[in-house]
Amino acid sequence: MKTFKPSISEKHGIKLIENEDKTILSIGISTAGSAEIEMARKNLDSHIIATTIDTRGVEFTKKMIMKEGLEDRIELKIEDISKKLPYCDNYFDFVYARLVLHYLDNKQLEKSLSEIYRVMKCDSKFFIAVRSIEEWEAKLEGSTFNEETGITKYPDIKTLGTDKVRYIERRLHSKDSMKQYLLKAGFKIDYIQEYEEYLYRDYERIEVNPKPNKIIEVCARK
Repeated sequence: MKTFKPSISEKHGIKLIENEDKTILSIGISTAGSAEIEMARKNLDSHIIATTIDTRGVEFTKKMIMKEGLEDRIELKIEDISKKLPYCDNYFDFVYARLVLHYLDNKQLEKSLSEIYRVMKCDSKFFIAVRSIEEWEAKLEGSTFNEETGITKYPDIKTLGTDKVRYIERRLHSKDSMKQYLLKAGFKIDYIQEYEEYLYRDYERIEVNPKPNKIIEVCARK
């Protein structure tokens, strides 16, 4: 498999997986399934369902997983986390959501956390990483905030200075906002922390941001 540059938050999430975590839900497939492949290597008895709304991403990731011979253990699905999840109650031992929940507005996030709680087993772990409200990119000129949805809209720095400025929309969080949403859904918080991590701007993990991004990381339990 092609080696992708490591991520601090990705490593933290995978480290939380234990031997008894047999059924794993990964919300938002990682770069070419790199995180999911590491999960499968760490726990040889696990079955991982990795979801995304990116159909092209699924096809590319499927090829990478087949090269590793893990197609029987990593199941790829087109699935929208903002909708009702097609799983029975108390199904998953571990849920991993790195840099994906910040695409949900306030109402979508509340609904999604309720569904995630429903499909998790009692005392199972839920790893989350979202972008912080202190995100430097969100403070660029031209950024706007929608109080009703909680969404911040800010320019993609790659397009600044051009006649076709592209905008990114994310629901950025503080430690307190993530805590409040999780507690409302019924979760218990193991830990919550904020730190800086250099994130990549491209799928291949080659083009790194010029400044480190602020990340909110949480481990919660049902």
